[in-house]
Amino acid sequence: MRARPAGFLNAVRRLDAGLDPAACSELADWLKEQYTTEFGDVPLGFLATCYLGAPYVDHQLSLFRSIVDHFAPGDPMPHPFAAARMLVRTGAYAFVEVYDGGLVLPVLPDGSVVRP
Repeated sequence: MRARPAGFLNAVRRLDAGLDPAACSELADWLKEQYTTEFGDVPLGFLATCYLGAPYVDHQLSLFRSIVDHFAPGDPMPHPFAAARMLVRTGAYAFVEVYDGGLVLPVLPDGSVVRP
């Protein structure tokens, strides 16, 4: 499994910077294009640790709806993103890619992808 380039890591980190809806949509479109070109398969979105502060602990980007949602610890997580939540909570991963059908691929801070 090929590592994710630094640009991917930076793009996902930027999601937690309070981007306006237009910038978030532009970022989602860029990521979809990059995944299509580089890997041939596009995740539904990502789940990552949220650094906005209390009460939020997780955030989700859906690449097909260009929506970023922030979640508090007790908030329910939508399917199939719920399967990635405990992986994100370990703090070991930069983010987790979530694919249609339930596949989750954790991505380490260096871009390496961990096969489940």
